Amino acid sequence: MLPAIYNGFPIVYSDTSTYIISGFELETPFDRPITYGIFLWLTSLFGLSLWLVVLAQSFLLALLIHLFVPRVLGIAKWTDAKSFLVVLFLSVFSSVSWTASQLMPDVFTSIMLLAAVLILFASRSFSRAKLILLYSVFFFAAAMHLGHLSFNVVFLVFIYLLRKIKRTRLQMLIPLQPLIILLGLSFASILLMGSAFAKSRNVFFMGALVEHGIAKKYLDKHCDIAQFKICPYKDSLPQYAWQFLWEEESPFYKIGAWKGTRDEFGEIIKGTFSSSEFLMLHVVESVKATGDQLLKFKIGDGNGSFLHGTQLHHRIATYLPRELRFYEGSSQSRGELHFITCANWLIYLVVTFSSILVLWVLLKTSDPRAPLVLVILGVVLNAWACGTFGNAIDRLGSKVMWLLPLIAIVGLLAKLEKNRYENLK
Repeated sequence: MLPAIYNGFPIVYSDTSTYIISGFELETPFDRPITYGIFLWLTSLFGLSLWLVVLAQSFLLALLIHLFVPRVLGIAKWTDAKSFLVVLFLSVFSSVSWTASQLMPDVFTSIMLLAAVLILFASRSFSRAKLILLYSVFFFAAAMHLGHLSFNVVFLVFIYLLRKIKRTRLQMLIPLQPLIILLGLSFASILLMGSAFAKSRNVFFMGALVEHGIAKKYLDKHCDIAQFKICPYKDSLPQYAWQFLWEEESPFYKIGAWKGTRDEFGEIIKGTFSSSEFLMLHVVESVKATGDQLLKFKIGDGNGSFLHGTQLHHRIATYLPRELRFYEGSSQSRGELHFITCANWLIYLVVTFSSILVLWVLLKTSDPRAPLVLVILGVVLNAWACGTFGNAIDRLGSKVMWLLPLIAIVGLLAKLEKNRYENLK
């Protein structure tokens, strides 16, 4: 919670406004599930304080880290003090504290991934009650974001296929039952997200096609024979997905916005997958977008000042009036989060060093290799899902990139533990 404490208030983003009203009014927005809005409403104790939301997020994440490290390492005598040191290191030298301190569902991507890896590799070491709790955390985390479904399906199917390769030893390490349960829970999360899927179907992916240049090329080729409403604007499409989806002067709002474009965008998307030419273009742009997202993980992306005249200020004044004075006086509202630039340099250095250390550990020891590889897979899949189906921005990278320092610590501890054991022998 260090950034929130320094700020004097939880870190906010423009989308925080939507989550506040969705939770307090119990209405599903057009572009996202209601799940995080309800979480925000409940954990704030129905509007008592937004600090309680950040506290809940931070506690849940710290608890998962505390469970993750010793079980991945197979260390029986793991102490709370050691967990505290791991969490403290990550809080100071990675993006995890910023993500946990922010009133956004971003934190639940890593919560979901850690819960999944714990269930897959350590389900036998948990009591039934703790295992049910972990499954529940995974389920609700999966329902926090529309992109989590595609992430989970690819992640879990990939693990299933790896299990079929005998030399990976994953068949012995990962039981089939929890894998099937996690996949079932991923699809069950649609029950909480179904309304948002129906409302925003095709729109986000169309934004990605605009950013990748696929939409322009497709429209250039088909507007002479197809009567798409967007055709008159094909030469003035914005450069980025966020401009296409959120700027009021965007062609998106001129042709019907969320309600009036779903069918047309679906037809365009289907058309791009029906041609081998555009199918290959999808693959190329997906690889490029994934690489682009992997290099973007700065904190502070989009965290500006949202004072008088903004929806966020109005909704905090409406639903959390006791918090307004503290919100207006926060460092973020005054534009005084001066530590961000230095923090980002530090985060880049730590991630770079951690990546080298993880590679060294994977080459030098096999004991924790499988869970470490799955966490790395999760980081890559996050980049793929965000870059391919949305847009590559720093906020979406920073929410999971802190996992690299975590597994670097885990891998290093495992290596030291192994060397100590061999020396004792």
